[in-house]
Amino acid sequence: MINVSQPRSILVVQLRRLGDVILTTPALEALKKRYPNAKLDFLVEAPGAEAVAGHPAIDEILVYDGESPWKALTWALKTRARRYDWVIDFLANPRTALLTALSGARVKAGPAHVSRRWAYNHRMLQSPLPCYAALEKVRWLAGLGVTPADAPELPRLMLAPRPAQLENIVGLVPPSRKETRRWPASSYARLGRLLRDKHGCALKVFWGPGEKDLADEVVRGIGEGAYAISKTRGIKDLARELSSCRVVVGNCAGPKHVALALGVPTVTIHASSDPASWTPVHPDHRFVRLEELHCIGCRLNDCPYNLECLHQLPAERVLPAVEQLLARTEART
Repeated sequence: MINVSQPRSILVVQLRRLGDVILTTPALEALKKRYPNAKLDFLVEAPGAEAVAGHPAIDEILVYDGESPWKALTWALKTRARRYDWVIDFLANPRTALLTALSGARVKAGPAHVSRRWAYNHRMLQSPLPCYAALEKVRWLAGLGVTPADAPELPRLMLAPRPAQLENIVGLVPPSRKETRRWPASSYARLGRLLRDKHGCALKVFWGPGEKDLADEVVRGIGEGAYAISKTRGIKDLARELSSCRVVVGNCAGPKHVALALGVPTVTIHASSDPASWTPVHPDHRFVRLEELHCIGCRLNDCPYNLECLHQLPAERVLPAVEQLLARTEART
């Protein structure tokens, strides 16, 4: 039996995608609440490090660089030199598993359901039923003395304060790196026109590297009252733009998680992705999808059915979810 009592220092490892880093923050807060005297460090790659800057649960952010196995060995030596009592690997890819296995930590924790479970002497168990990914990460910590009651309900970021008085702006986030998660530009444009004509909303359209043409297509499709954001220099700029929106509508992608963690109400278009995993059960966060399709939530990156789940989802079906959140934000101002 591994001794998991009262660590003096903990390293949490979550590399890769921005959304995954954000969804780890409730687990960090739960660990800090349960073990307030332990030094809690977070190993992430550069974009994630910028996102969690200033987070009160984290004592030190370590920025992982490099892709090669040799870099993993270098980081394993760095980790070993810090003499962590616990290393908790939420990612469990070849690099992080090797780093954890060689860390010298008393507790080397990682998920039990992956092929690299050999690296861990404490294997974290997956929930039998799908749940919001942030809650799932907290549940993985059950064997380490942490419970969901120790964690906040939603992820939190400290990048941009929410304005006290909000303008009537709805954010539209049409890009996604996965085709099976990308609602068409014409559908975003139709939704934008409905929001402008029915509710007088201005439409702020978001884009990232290589996505400006898509944003411009949506802006042209809406016409009056729509504009694309300026080029952002980093996540802080993105957060500032998102925080000024009353509601953000987007695909299941990183910007949605940023908006949610800033306290901005969100409507997510789900198609191949499972809303049970990626959208919390919360009145400020809604999702819309074609529930009647037999293949909805397939989790595939290539669609055998001509993307019916996206192309057949009309803006009129998304509009009521946005209107409900607009009414909630109006009641607060």
